[in-house]
Amino acid sequence: MFKKSLAALAVLGAAAGYASAADVTLFGVVDTGLIYTHQTFADDSKADVNKFSMDSGVSSASRFGLKGTEELGNGLKVGFKLENGFQSDSGALKSEKRIFDREASVSVYSDFGTLSMGRMGGVGSGAGTYDLVLATADAFDGGDNNVFGFATSDRYDNMVTYQTPKFAGLQATVQYSFNEDSVEETAREGSSAVNRYSSAALTGDFGALQTVLAYEFQNYKSFGAAEHDDGQIVYLGGNYDCGFAKTFVMGQYFKGIKAAQLTAITEADADRIDTAVDPEESAAAGVKGYGVHLGTIVPVAGGDLTVAAYFTDFTVEFDDGVDGDAKSYAFGAKYEYYLSKRTSVYTGAGFAQVKYDDDGSDKTTQAYLGLTHRF
Repeated sequence: MFKKSLAALAVLGAAAGYASAADVTLFGVVDTGLIYTHQTFADDSKADVNKFSMDSGVSSASRFGLKGTEELGNGLKVGFKLENGFQSDSGALKSEKRIFDREASVSVYSDFGTLSMGRMGGVGSGAGTYDLVLATADAFDGGDNNVFGFATSDRYDNMVTYQTPKFAGLQATVQYSFNEDSVEETAREGSSAVNRYSSAALTGDFGALQTVLAYEFQNYKSFGAAEHDDGQIVYLGGNYDCGFAKTFVMGQYFKGIKAAQLTAITEADADRIDTAVDPEESAAAGVKGYGVHLGTIVPVAGGDLTVAAYFTDFTVEFDDGVDGDAKSYAFGAKYEYYLSKRTSVYTGAGFAQVKYDDDGSDKTTQAYLGLTHRF
């Protein structure tokens, strides 16, 4: 045991020496909060939820990572980012099968733009380096716990991303994943036996006004499995900073996506719909619909008050032709007070309802408070 400890110290010492020479930064967020959740369901077989718990990432996802760059000369630079998600309330890793589940990428920067390869978030995922849609057009940058309802993409393996330089405030980004999840899907990359993802986004930076237009395409696997319609999501939105407040507006249209991509559908229901064989519960045509969002961030008494509303109208297209129609309403507010540049305390509350046209509604009420430290 003593020898192992010495070996570990030696490795850390060597890494520290290398880090100081190669411009490597250790970064992270530790966020822990107390949250109360009350849920009722349209399905009588589901028990109501009344829960008060300590959770990780109530305001910001807990994470740590390494990132660094090296100048190669002639305007070329190479960089990397390795980011892990963890549970600050238990110390457990967020993912059991990946060390760097949030991002693992290497990038080349030049006058012609940036080329990145590895595992990273899609433009509509609200995650990582290329979080373009939600960072620009959503006041909460991906909803507030149970308050959301929109369709989103995710982090994907085997991703190639190219981002152009800015021209007159405009910047284009394109992405392609040869296999969204190479841990679970080991078939040949780029083939019809695996799920593939592609996207294109155009962002605008015009001083106080920020805009985004994006398109995401999910090419679901069709070989050796029941065929599923390909998924598509279109986003349009932006924000405007008028000095005393920053206002966010966004709209989206989606078609053919799997139920798991729509945050208005519970994880259990999404899993049942996406994996069902029974035509009455299977939805090979996916989910279609639209969503709109309005939100604002207002500086108040040394902190930020964020208020947001979301509305989603969607249809689950079941194989038997009897579609399931629903509407999602969500409202949330959070106040975050900054104790320093790196530490803040927060409190918030919200309400969400998914109303089914044929049978009642699911309702969620939440209230929380917590502490965030960034390093």
